[in-house]
Amino acid sequence: MEYERATLSNGLRVLVSEMPETRSVSLALYVGVGSRAETKLNAGTSHFLEHMVFKGTAKRPSAPEISQAVESLGGVVNASTDKEVTVFWSRVPARHYLVALDVIADMIRAPMLREIDVSSEKRVVVEEIRMYRDQPQDRVHTLIDELLYPDHPLGWEVAGREKVVSELTAEGLRGFMERGYAPDRIVVALAGKLDAKEAIAAVEAQLGDLAPRAAIPLKPAPPPSATRTRMLGKRGEQAHLCIGWRGVPQGHPDKFIIDMLNAVLGEGMSSRLFLELREKRALAYDVHSYDANYSDAGHLIIYAGVAPKRAAEALTTALTEVARLRDEPVGDAELERVRDFAKGRIELRLEDTRGVSSWLAGQEMFLGRVRSVEEVCAIVDSIGADDIQRVARQYLRTELCYIAAVGPRATIATLGTTATEDAPMEIAS
Repeated sequence: MEYERATLSNGLRVLVSEMPETRSVSLALYVGVGSRAETKLNAGTSHFLEHMVFKGTAKRPSAPEISQAVESLGGVVNASTDKEVTVFWSRVPARHYLVALDVIADMIRAPMLREIDVSSEKRVVVEEIRMYRDQPQDRVHTLIDELLYPDHPLGWEVAGREKVVSELTAEGLRGFMERGYAPDRIVVALAGKLDAKEAIAAVEAQLGDLAPRAAIPLKPAPPPSATRTRMLGKRGEQAHLCIGWRGVPQGHPDKFIIDMLNAVLGEGMSSRLFLELREKRALAYDVHSYDANYSDAGHLIIYAGVAPKRAAEALTTALTEVARLRDEPVGDAELERVRDFAKGRIELRLEDTRGVSSWLAGQEMFLGRVRSVEEVCAIVDSIGADDIQRVARQYLRTELCYIAAVGPRATIATLGTTATEDAPMEIAS
């Protein structure tokens, strides 16, 4: 994958990949600020701000004017907020990419942030928070995050807490944006049928005069909680389980090995968890694992939604599959399958303009450089069964695991000692 890179005088980085065979251009603007930059007093600000910039800008004072500017061209514009990044993106027919750039740049440079819109959007975001908290399959992930990152923004819900969100003000949002949206923490990536030099010049014209400023400092990731299990009593037809371990940061040498371990364990219908818990034992409809990496921390989590009376069996079975990774090397055939799985996902992701733009922006944001497909595939090919077994033994030891569950109280109360005898446990209703 070829691309051109430029750093503007204010520190903002621009990456452009020409893909002349396509008909679209995708733009990804990554801002290196997310919910992790918040405190208990303003938790939810990053997510709320992402909503608010769509309410109106200097050039397009209303929400319909923003959406119609792109959608009327057949394109799409959207955004998302995560722990360490806020992403604005658009995909449009190639001939209209300057319009998409203008729309997103306008949202970054000149959002209206009117108090009347803040008051209205609070009701929307509060309902979003309530929706997540009412859904046990979402709530259980917050519980496990709270155990892995206690009393820290990495363990909080990205959307924030209802009480805090209800007290946000336009002035507070503007102040957070002025502090957090520092140009040297912004990466703009474009990919598609375009001229790279023209695109870089267009980004500079739109965003090159943003004033440099100091980025919001981040609180270091804490050690995991002394409490090993957290259970939430809630009526329902299922018990929702998460088993978690702390992992490694984004730049750690073991990152790709844990990615491979995770693919063996719980990604896709060929994974061990899926085959054992769903296909063989019919314990769960949804069972999977995933890993995440931040700038100075990371984790791996197993999730399963099961019948309450079989929750203990599901937990024990999942931990048995983890023990297999510690005790037995992955076989050659399985390892080769997982290698092809990992490489194939990357290759397919980079087949379209949105995949390429997000790859460029994400790699530059979190690593400060862009790994090529060939480089990543070479790393994947270099990982052997002994590497996977080593990281399983190092990071996924039974005594290091954390358990969260949401479900009928009588059922989940028995889960805490299944994996960790005498471990501190919290149960709430």
